[in-house]
Amino acid sequence: MSEQARPVASGPRPVANQTRRDAVVGELRRAILAGELEPGQRLREVRIAQQMGVSRPTLREAIYQLIHEGLLEQQPYRGVAVTTVDEKFLTDVAEVRVALEKVAARAVADDPDGSRKARVRRAWKAYRAAHAAGDAERLHEAHIELHRTVWTASENILLIRMWPTVEAHTNLAISVDESERADPDRALHVHESLIRAILEGDGETIDAEVEAHTRRSADELVEMLATRRRGAGPSA
Repeated sequence: MSEQARPVASGPRPVANQTRRDAVVGELRRAILAGELEPGQRLREVRIAQQMGVSRPTLREAIYQLIHEGLLEQQPYRGVAVTTVDEKFLTDVAEVRVALEKVAARAVADDPDGSRKARVRRAWKAYRAAHAAGDAERLHEAHIELHRTVWTASENILLIRMWPTVEAHTNLAISVDESERADPDRALHVHESLIRAILEGDGETIDAEVEAHTRRSADELVEMLATRRRGAGPSA
């Protein structure tokens, strides 16, 4: 008589080390986007591992993930450092966002049952509420959530899979923009035009507003940074 197979236990499975790695990834990502780890700053593994209470192998796995996302970069002879946000970075991010956000926004506009636009309306309502509250941190989070919603509401599988990497770069670019401009009213009006175009569903207007919102904003920011750098001049 053959031995009867044991039933497979149901319920939670053993937690893999990856869970701890993901927690480290999340905390490092937060520190970078909050400016606690500054662009160009070198990561010192021993000190950070001790500070976070994790092993160096776990920290290295998290670092490799953030290098893949673009928030960290491997520098010759210097090790790993926070990605430098310069004019080229901002221009490259804007170029990719313009191309892909047009696809996402048009997909939301081409809404078969109204659910896609409903999601964008909710995110836009949250953005306006954050603006009215005058809370910079809440507004930043609502800003990212608004763009995240446009991408995910598109229901385009590839866009949804690409968003986490694009989000990391977009988050950095937006953080620099908010720091340099400190003009939430301008951001509100620019987004208002973009969201109106998406909800009204005109493809050509959507393309024009994405260009205005993303590429023009990036071009202005690049010029601001270049002007400041020229004004600083060579150090004595």
